[in-house]
Amino acid sequence: MSNGRFPFPVPFGWFQVAFEHDVQPGEIKPMRYFGRDLVLWRSESGELHLQDAYCPHLGGNFGVLGKVVGELIQCPFHHWQFNGEGQVAHIPYARQLNQKACVRTYPLDVRYGLVMAWYHPEGAAPTYDLPEIPEFDDKEYVAPIVTRHEIRTCLQEMAENTADGAHFVTIHNHPGSAEYDRFDFDGPNMIMESRQKFPSSGGPVEGTLNSHSTGFGWGVVRYHTLIEVCMLTTNVPVDEETVVQYFHVAYRNPEGDAKIDRIGAAFNKEVNRQLTDDIPMWENKVYMPRPNLCDGDGPIAKFRKWASQFYAEQQNAA
Repeated sequence: MSNGRFPFPVPFGWFQVAFEHDVQPGEIKPMRYFGRDLVLWRSESGELHLQDAYCPHLGGNFGVLGKVVGELIQCPFHHWQFNGEGQVAHIPYARQLNQKACVRTYPLDVRYGLVMAWYHPEGAAPTYDLPEIPEFDDKEYVAPIVTRHEIRTCLQEMAENTADGAHFVTIHNHPGSAEYDRFDFDGPNMIMESRQKFPSSGGPVEGTLNSHSTGFGWGVVRYHTLIEVCMLTTNVPVDEETVVQYFHVAYRNPEGDAKIDRIGAAFNKEVNRQLTDDIPMWENKVYMPRPNLCDGDGPIAKFRKWASQFYAEQQNAA
């Protein structure tokens, strides 16, 4: 449990740890997420694996001078080799394998070129699947424009913005508050449909914003304003107080219209600007466990009840 600004451990769920093209066959990519040192590696045949960085023998780091040998990863210290499931497969100087020596391995799901990893503090198997995004397979939509942000906050604070209708005016300078037509919670899913006025170079524009989040790591937002936009937001906790977030912005332009491209580029710039508006709030606020709310606030209490399901520690205490 964190002793910092937020009373939350790292939540469990599906989180983006890389892009599929980041790791070539035979390559090892060190990384740090979930408060742990990890390695993402690809076998010679092309299979991706995410595992803890440290060898269970004497703690050698696979990400520093380790190497891929066929379908195995080799520790640089004593050259023990492990398969993609984390089981020891070869010890060059031993007559018998120590079968208790296993490397923690994380389930992966590659979607639209994104490497999504399942994290659970107790190693439990995935409890939900990620939904499809039809627009990302639709040739009428341009390839997503991707932007990365690293923010000193936790995932729950960021996700709570969806339920905070008032901040669209106070922080993002929207011409009016969001009007919610739907705000439902269904298992790992949070579904929000709203009508809003969006700022544009030509003045306020009426439109809709529909959001479907699945856990803390995957959220699809569909905007209907001057153009049709489908934005995927993926997140990953570096630790209890640091998050990496990616915006993947696609928009519909079946005819390759240059005007729509200009609007799409302006839209991408605007949503990233709005995120940078949020960052000073997130990085300098504290979590209020018993907030004093008013009748103009959104369904923050319902959101927090939904969010609590992604903390294994809270489930165990229940």
